[in-house]
Amino acid sequence: MRVLVVGGTEFISLHLVRALQRDGHRVAVLNRGRRSERLPSGVERLVADRKDPAALRAALGGQRFDGLVDVTYAPTTGEDVAAMLDAPAAVGHVIFVSTARVYDHARPIPYDEDTPRSLYWGEYAKHKIAGEDVLLARHRDRGLPVTIVRPTHVYGPLNTRNNETFFFDRLARGRPVLVPDAGGWLRQFGHVEDLADAMAAMLGNPAASGRAYNVMGEETITQVGFVELIAEVMKRPLTVVSAPTPAGGKAAPFGQNLAYDCHAVHTTTRVRAELGLRPRYTLGAGLAHTLAWYTREGLDKRDVDFGAEDALLRSLGAR
Repeated sequence: MRVLVVGGTEFISLHLVRALQRDGHRVAVLNRGRRSERLPSGVERLVADRKDPAALRAALGGQRFDGLVDVTYAPTTGEDVAAMLDAPAAVGHVIFVSTARVYDHARPIPYDEDTPRSLYWGEYAKHKIAGEDVLLARHRDRGLPVTIVRPTHVYGPLNTRNNETFFFDRLARGRPVLVPDAGGWLRQFGHVEDLADAMAAMLGNPAASGRAYNVMGEETITQVGFVELIAEVMKRPLTVVSAPTPAGGKAAPFGQNLAYDCHAVHTTTRVRAELGLRPRYTLGAGLAHTLAWYTREGLDKRDVDFGAEDALLRSLGAR
């Protein structure tokens, strides 16, 4: 298959490019051309800003793709998704990387693919829902094969979100870790290679057409449990400091986006039952894999400003 990846040089999309090449596909990427040095050899490079319809038409006009995977978020509106579909001369199967944050997280856990969507997560959810709706309408009205993928808390090498690396940074330097309140909210994670492998397997599969899938790891873990697991993987001692959240104030720093006050737990029954896909990494194994990358890249020696965190620790009598 000839597959277009919208993105291609950052985290999820770069891992996807590698997975597609491994599986023998011809891969083209479309992005703004800023990190082309990251791309493996043999990848076709198309340059355009996805939010510029004229530039898209210039870059993709007359092109035909057997598959298209839309990964980037700029933020990307429903109109932007429609423009991407309309720019090439022909597109086969389309996979859209949405998010599990389209679900109404005020509802009881776990969330399956039929859980009502809502704007619980604000503009991000609004744009992702709009993108999903554009694709599902194309499937319903024109028969376009589309698949919606809904991951949550993707982690692994090259992560652009400072989540697992946030805790690596502190434990590698022998620092205590602040945990908001009791750290009891449940989280679920998915390794980036598992997500990339799942999308590569979905391409061209008629069974995946018109369907949405939760794609993430099987394990759920509390916030403090996540920190404890990382300390175990790193073989480092751990000092946890509970940081009460002031009324109406902000929670203590805890990764880039792991401090919110609700559970986030999802079923993966559909992707297993319909497509036979399951994750390769347990959470512990995936964190160990990510830690190896973190150490290899020398990130354990990078400069990190802990000034604000130290002030908070002192206010709590912890330093």
